[in-house]
Amino acid sequence: MTDRFNFDLKAKRIRLSDGDLIVALQAAAEALGKGYFTSPQYDGLAGKRPHSATIIDRFGSWKKALALIGITGGRERRHSPEQLIANLEAVWKQLEYPPGKRQIATLGEKISESPYRRHWGSVLSACEALAAFHEGKISREQLLAGNPDEPTRTTIPLKDRWAVLKRDNYRCVKCGASPSNDHAVELEVDHILPVARDGGNTLDNLQTLCRRCNQGKKDR
Repeated sequence: MTDRFNFDLKAKRIRLSDGDLIVALQAAAEALGKGYFTSPQYDGLAGKRPHSATIIDRFGSWKKALALIGITGGRERRHSPEQLIANLEAVWKQLEYPPGKRQIATLGEKISESPYRRHWGSVLSACEALAAFHEGKISREQLLAGNPDEPTRTTIPLKDRWAVLKRDNYRCVKCGASPSNDHAVELEVDHILPVARDGGNTLDNLQTLCRRCNQGKKDR
């Protein structure tokens, strides 16, 4: 039997686009039916797809690549209100003054400000509630209930994150940064009108920002 494969030294290597790699990741996420998944799990799926090494080389890391389709973490923990308060008390005692978001993220269990912001509105509001509890002004149930007036931030569905990233060509709409050009770039899907001002998760209220631009927007 004749082997018809042509070992051509001049054969051109086909370069997959960023979109091709993103589509492969999206398909893997749907096939695995889960949130975070590892590169070996991706490579172990049946069927032909770009190797994880190609994706990592293009975007800088597996974590950054998954972030492009709205999947983060891998070790994310869900903290109960009781755990958050216990951590806040411990850090407060260690510092001997109310902690801010930087202290809460680097001391104790090193929990970010995000769960405190979701439940009480901010780390400061959580401190105020904790102080009110110890002064006997509110019950423990009220402390753990958080701030009922705080707007609820619902998770943006993955399909909508994908749609926004694809619409914005996987680039920051403010500065044009893209992880395919700079591996240090991390993209985030941001609310144009903040949730706190009744902004929703509709596609026209979502935009792609790099972490630097998104942080700059929050600082303002």
